[in-house]
Amino acid sequence: MGASLFVDVIAIAVLVLFLLQFLRLAVTGGSKKELYLTLALFSITLGVWLIYNASFTWGWDFYTYVPLAFAVATFLLSVFGLFRLREEEGLGGFQKEI
Repeated sequence: MGASLFVDVIAIAVLVLFLLQFLRLAVTGGSKKELYLTLALFSITLGVWLIYNASFTWGWDFYTYVPLAFAVATFLLSVFGLFRLREEEGLGGFQKEI
């Protein structure tokens, strides 16, 4: 029980930090690239945390599949956004910030 609680606390802290970063970028008008990368990392973190909890704590049910589908959809949309942004800026301009 102790290890699972420790993992949950760390995962929630990381997810909250990603959400705060996303809100900061959305409000201040940060670069689209940072916004897409933040969303991609948020969705990966959420997906890994859900898979861990479903495998070791909760079990697999409807309430695990719905947020996991949300995490996968968010990741795919952010990767699609990054590819589209790369096409718009060109390869040289896209790699400049990274």
